[in-house]
Amino acid sequence: MDIIALAVTFALAFFTSLAITPLVIKLAFKLNFVDHPGQRRVHQKATPRLGGLGIFIAFLAGLSYALTQIELPLGILAGALIIVVTGLLDDRFSIRPIQKLFGQSIAAVFVLIDGPIINTLTVPFSDSAIVISPYIAVPIAFIWILGITNAVNLIDGLDGLAGGVSLIAALSIFTMAIMTGNMAVAFMVIALAGGLLGFLFFNFHPAKIFMGDSGSLLLGYLLAVFSVISFKQVTFVTLIIPIIILAVPIVDTMIAIIRRKLNNKRIMEADKHHLHHKLLAMGFSHRATVLFIYMIAAFFGIAAVLFYTSGLLGSTIIFLFCLLMTELMIEKLQLINTKYRPVLATLNRVRAATVTGERNR
Repeated sequence: MDIIALAVTFALAFFTSLAITPLVIKLAFKLNFVDHPGQRRVHQKATPRLGGLGIFIAFLAGLSYALTQIELPLGILAGALIIVVTGLLDDRFSIRPIQKLFGQSIAAVFVLIDGPIINTLTVPFSDSAIVISPYIAVPIAFIWILGITNAVNLIDGLDGLAGGVSLIAALSIFTMAIMTGNMAVAFMVIALAGGLLGFLFFNFHPAKIFMGDSGSLLLGYLLAVFSVISFKQVTFVTLIIPIIILAVPIVDTMIAIIRRKLNNKRIMEADKHHLHHKLLAMGFSHRATVLFIYMIAAFFGIAAVLFYTSGLLGSTIIFLFCLLMTELMIEKLQLINTKYRPVLATLNRVRAATVTGERNR
């Protein structure tokens, strides 16, 4: 029975994560995979950063049972291994960004060897479909995988943040996989969720271990792949669902790029103006900041499911509401700069005009 098999897959990954992470912590100190406090660091003491290895081992443990139920795509697993190795090299030796990008590109190629992720596109408001040329589908899928991989890497700034947001996204993708009958994705993503949940027992504030780039890159890579392989035939609705599910890392990354361009800084230049930095600056505690962003991620996860199950009018309303909430968050938290407030300024003008009108009556 699929439910029992899925539960066993989740449990194997979860308990493996609980068992292996303490051993990984000891190994990290022994091999000097340690993150020391610094100017851009929030933590105050040396902390091991080999958590990605533990997550990967737990993920494979869950998949060991899933292999008895389904046929798993080897390209995805091969790519995951390359991503983990790339992350480990960066965690230990701080390799250059171009070297990390090369490893991510090789991993993406392994996924795409099996064929384009997107085959056809259904024309909105009609039953006709357009066959998408591999010359278009492959570059789009390639950019998506690299983009989400690095987006999750960028939000890994607080204890439990990237892990929790990724867990919520994984559960959202799992729900969508069940609804669309894609059991291969369901088994893979529930194995990842089990490994993540076990890891969060050690990673939530105050963290005993960080996931490091080996973890954040792995999560971004797997979520990027899982979020779209359910939809070989893409419709107007399903094209948007992965974007909604992964809205937190996507928005944070896009805003960071815009902010740095406006401030004449390099795109890859780090700063302390990400979503979690702004919440901390507003007086939120470490845990409160992480939990608040969890709520935002859960909001988008639920919105994605409702978006899929709603009709055209309902999905349009949900999408516009998500856009409005995102814009208000960007302006309220001043994620771009203090002057960018188009919607809030308009609302203030409307409010002022309403008050003036009432006084003149």
